[in-house]
Amino acid sequence: MTFRWTDVGTLLTHLDAEANGESVDRDLAMEEARRLMALYPGMAAILAPIAERHSRQAA
Repeated sequence: MTFRWTDVGTLLTHLDAEANGESVDRDLAMEEARRLMALYPGMAAILAPIAERHSRQAA
């Protein structure tokens, strides 16, 4: 499978909003990170902490 930046666009939008102090749908960010881990297993080490952080914050 070829990596496509468009696949990570939604997650990047969430992370950028979070960095700017804007409200973020944490459930959606967590699900997007998990979706990307399934698509790109090689990125799991980067994406797992993002998914976990949003999972804890959404709880």
